[in-house]
Amino acid sequence: MQDDYLSTSNYSAQANARGALANLRKAGSTKLDNSPLALASVLSVLYSPLSDDEIGKNDWLTPSEKAVYYSLVSFSQHMQGATTKAHEPGIGFAQACGRLYAVSSSNSIKPRFDAMLLSRDENSMAVHLRSLISLLRNAGLPFDYARFAQDLRILVRSTKNAEDELARNRVQLRWSRDFASGTYFDRSAETAE
Repeated sequence: MQDDYLSTSNYSAQANARGALANLRKAGSTKLDNSPLALASVLSVLYSPLSDDEIGKNDWLTPSEKAVYYSLVSFSQHMQGATTKAHEPGIGFAQACGRLYAVSSSNSIKPRFDAMLLSRDENSMAVHLRSLISLLRNAGLPFDYARFAQDLRILVRSTKNAEDELARNRVQLRWSRDFASGTYFDRSAETAE
């Protein structure tokens, strides 16, 4: 979708990608729990569908459905008006936020990142995530949305058994390290110049 959106030669594909991203942004304007059509919009643009284990079979959203929703809605927001990539394999979300922190004069980035990472409430997480995505978009900083979705799947799990808590702690630890490495990456690039 990103390649089609940024294409300058295939106007039909570009228009389709723009329309799909606009629909995803529209889906992201409502709370997921209150809008079954939002989930349908997101699931319909997946290139490879969720597996039978990942798709819900009851009245509750699965962690995979939530992760795909938040990831694709964030991607659509990140691509709004973009002229460069929003998805870049190998660059973690937290690393991109660290880079943003390093190049920004704002002191609110780290507290927003921490609040998003530590939030146990999905609505609160979504608010902080939207603000960070907006800042990343404005700074032209991409990250790996596939890895982001995998991590979100762990962070949005509602069960609180010891195994889930350990997985959550591992993501939080990795993101903390990635944030720090993002700040160091940009500082070392500045001193090399």
